[in-house]
Amino acid sequence: MYPPKYYLENDREKIYRVIETYSLATLISRTEDDVIVTHLPLILDRQRGEFGFLVGHMDRNNPHTRYLNNANVFVIFHGPNAYISPNVYESSQLPTWNSISVHIKGLARITESKEAVRNSMIRMVSFLEKGEAPYVLDKDHQKMNSLLGYVVGFEIEILESIGRFKLSQNKNEKDKRLAKEHLIAESKKGDARVIDFVI
Repeated sequence: MYPPKYYLENDREKIYRVIETYSLATLISRTEDDVIVTHLPLILDRQRGEFGFLVGHMDRNNPHTRYLNNANVFVIFHGPNAYISPNVYESSQLPTWNSISVHIKGLARITESKEAVRNSMIRMVSFLEKGEAPYVLDKDHQKMNSLLGYVVGFEIEILESIGRFKLSQNKNEKDKRLAKEHLIAESKKGDARVIDFVI
C-alpha cells in the first residue's frame, strides 16, 4: 500500500486544522484532454454536508471556471515541510523529506449570484483577518461591488479527505522526537502549533 498506513490520517479535527491554518490550496480539475491547476485560498464550512464544504472564488477570465460546475475536483492543502538530514537522527538513517498535507476529493459547483460571491468574499476576509485590529470588508464596499461581475464564486462539497502526514512515524521514539523538533525549527512562525497538534 502506498503511502504506508502510518502516514495516513483520518482524524477529521486534525484534517480541518490543516485546512484552516494553510488556506492556500492547489485546485486540480480534468479538462477534455489535460488537467488545469489553480492556486487559491479556500475556506472551510464545517457545518454543511457530511464532511464539510470548501468555499472560494476566482477571476471569471480564469479558464478553470469552465471546469467547476458539477465537476469532480481534487484539492491539496500544503502544511509545513522540511528536509530531514541524517544528522538530525541519533540512529543511522537516510535523508528524507517530512511534510503535512491534506488531499480532498470533492464535487464543485458554481455559485453565480452576485450576493453569494459577495458573501463568500466577506466571509473569506473575515476568516483570514486575524490580530488585534482585523480589517473588515463591508458589504457596501464600492470597489468590491464594482468587481463582482468579474468574479466567479464556487463551492466544493467534500466527498473524501485524507491527511498525508509524513513525520518519521517509522523511526524509533527518540528519532521521531528529533525529527519533530527539526521540522518545528525549520518551519515558519505559527507552524509549530499545528505540528504539535497533529503529531
